[in-house]
Amino acid sequence: MEKDSVYIHYLIGDLESYVVDNKTKIEKIINSRENLSIEDSLYIFEKFSNSLKKTTNLIKLSREIKDTDTLRTVSIISSETIAWIMFTLPSVESVIPVFIENLMIDKRHIIDALGELLLEFDELIENPEKLRSVNRELFVMVNDVSMFFGHLSEIMKKGAIEN
Repeated sequence: MEKDSVYIHYLIGDLESYVVDNKTKIEKIINSRENLSIEDSLYIFEKFSNSLKKTTNLIKLSREIKDTDTLRTVSIISSETIAWIMFTLPSVESVIPVFIENLMIDKRHIIDALGELLLEFDELIENPEKLRSVNRELFVMVNDVSMFFGHLSEIMKKGAIEN
């Protein structure tokens, strides 16, 4: 196994364990409260943002991955990460102290942006070699969504401090 391959597999494992750990924690938060606090929302959005940052690290390196199975694994874990966020957000969205217009990215709802990314990655699972050629576009799209959640949590932090 090449040195670069070991690092890529480390990043895959890191993302996978991060998502699994935080999925469980966030489900407990959502299921145990009728209304999420600002702190809960901040925590959730920061975890969403961080998981997408970890995803961008994998996407960034995908051009250098020679093994098709590793490219498929990157596509699968990226798809699972985006699906987790996409399907968790509606449970959070209904109880967070944020207005719906704050959940827009590029004039569309964040769920639509996540759905588009999910479709892209699902296609790449079937054709993993394509990841090398579209990695720049995917990197930008995932990074934008990651920054969206990071920005949203920063706005909420400022609101919490001022109140």
